[in-house]
Amino acid sequence: MKTFVQYGAGNIGRGFIGQVFSEAGYAVQFIDVNQVVIDALNAAGRYPVRILSNHGETEVWIEGVSGIDGIDTEAVISAIANADLMATAVGVHILPKIVPNLVAGIKRRMQEGNDKPLNLIICENLIDADKLLHQLISAQLNESELRFFDEHIGLVEASIGRMVPIMTEEMKEGNPLRVCVERYCELPVDKAAWKGEIPDVKHLFPYAPFEFYIKRKLYLHNMGHCLTAFLGARMGYEYIWQAIAHPVIKVIVQRAMTESSVALSKRFDVDIASLLEHVADLMLRFANVALGDTNERVGKDIVRKLSPEDRFIGTMKMMESLDMAPVYVALGVALGLRMETNDAQEASLFLENTCKISTQDAVFERVTAYYQQCDPAQPMEHLLRIAEERKEGDLQQKIMI
Repeated sequence: MKTFVQYGAGNIGRGFIGQVFSEAGYAVQFIDVNQVVIDALNAAGRYPVRILSNHGETEVWIEGVSGIDGIDTEAVISAIANADLMATAVGVHILPKIVPNLVAGIKRRMQEGNDKPLNLIICENLIDADKLLHQLISAQLNESELRFFDEHIGLVEASIGRMVPIMTEEMKEGNPLRVCVERYCELPVDKAAWKGEIPDVKHLFPYAPFEFYIKRKLYLHNMGHCLTAFLGARMGYEYIWQAIAHPVIKVIVQRAMTESSVALSKRFDVDIASLLEHVADLMLRFANVALGDTNERVGKDIVRKLSPEDRFIGTMKMMESLDMAPVYVALGVALGLRMETNDAQEASLFLENTCKISTQDAVFERVTAYYQQCDPAQPMEHLLRIAEERKEGDLQQKIMI
């Protein structure tokens, strides 16, 4: 039986990646520093994944799994040296910390003459994660090791679309290994980065150019999800499903994702119908009551989510590069700013210094105007009205031109 090494036994590691490759017939070894989880994996040899929807729930058992203590360096290095396939799902901030073990495992493969390709699927919420990891690993290799690394190790980006809520003790029902997930279970990966033959694994979707999937996840899924959270928080709702059930919020979110869909279609020459179908699916998934996903979780960390290449600003830049004027996406930026500060001057400085939007950029005026107009005391219908007025103004301007 082939071995799949999963670095990170958290919700994505167990609730998505581990399930996909266990069901494909791999023996899955999880590496983690959470001793409770590692001990439970070794004691049970399996764990439950509960699939939640508005129509009920089902539970599947993921078999043939084991755990490796992340502090046991020798065991970790040995697992990497002998793995047939591997993935990381440790979090952006932890990724650099596991590099020494990855380096040692690669060196051992070389020393032992194991020249079978090893593909490392990078399941992290980070653009260009493959380039970062290549830089960090190659810095610790000599010339011959670097040659082995480049020839035999594939650093494969993935797009993680499955939504997994933060697990409460109530949701675990006494089992520390139980993970609750949505039904969606597709794992797109970078086909061009793969070394050797790509295995025939259900739910694994190799694609090139992979930038499309990365941008679709960030500029469509993440942007729409976060906009829903911003609007839901404004209404005082706790959950994402409550927000997307509000008719005005639903319209605003759908129109923002439609803007992004048109831009993605133009940028990557992808059929617009397939993107709009994806939008419709996302709207249904956001409405999944059973997931219990909160607006606070999805909408937190405003600084990162309004950073220059992230979900909102990145989408607006893509639209502007295609001569498209962002309307509903720009409204999302203004809402994020309102959550960060109620001072107009501070908001303008945030746009300049954090979002890196020049005061000379047309979208600067657009966002600041929205910011002034979307006072928290105004009803939700007011937000839709000012966006509709802006959209009508854009259309009239195009006609005049």
